[in-house]
Amino acid sequence: MFVAEGESVLVDCGGSPVQKLLRAGVDPATLVRVVITHIHADHAYGLPSLVQGLRLMGRTAPLAISCREEHVAPLCELLRLFRLLDRPDMFPVDVTAVPPGDRPLVATTTGFRITAAPNAHGGMANMALRFDGLTGGAVVYSSDTEPCDAVAALARGADTLIHEATFSAGGPRRGAHSTAAEAGLVAARAGVRRLILVHIDPAYHGDVDALAREARARFSGAVEVARELVAYSP
Repeated sequence: MFVAEGESVLVDCGGSPVQKLLRAGVDPATLVRVVITHIHADHAYGLPSLVQGLRLMGRTAPLAISCREEHVAPLCELLRLFRLLDRPDMFPVDVTAVPPGDRPLVATTTGFRITAAPNAHGGMANMALRFDGLTGGAVVYSSDTEPCDAVAALARGADTLIHEATFSAGGPRRGAHSTAAEAGLVAARAGVRRLILVHIDPAYHGDVDALAREARARFSGAVEVARELVAYSP
């Protein structure tokens, strides 16, 4: 969730989204856009719950949903399954494709300029996102990805890189994901000030500090493991 200038932008949508917004101190009425990076279940399955929750709260303002072109139809089907799209008795929901290319513009809002870059998540089309604050500061979110030149390039000059660190370099791995060490290397290449590790496999939840140390061995800047419902500045 990115918040600035009295508005908010949600990136990906897991379970209980309205409740989590409220617990984080974010008014759901300030939500102007949702960006879905890819349609693996943990990143998109909460979208119908979000739209339904906003409807029950009496929302009337339109909601923009941005995603890759390949995912417009599946997301529309998901919303139609729950009768949450093209209804005359609820607010407009507009699902639109991010233009193709190496660094397309996703949207410009009151507080942010949002751009994207394709990443490397196996056979799943996916994208990393960059949020440039219109009053300063830049944050890049890798989404799920193997180490990727495009993510490093997108993060160049940013303050903070939020990068997945699903596995440890010394342990087993599966799928197109990054280790904490690889996240550190991407942060070092990008020259960011701070690295925040996310998307950690449950096998490592008991010792996330070990993953932070692994990333610090490759990156000299600040390294943190993301904490749920905690506010971060750029």
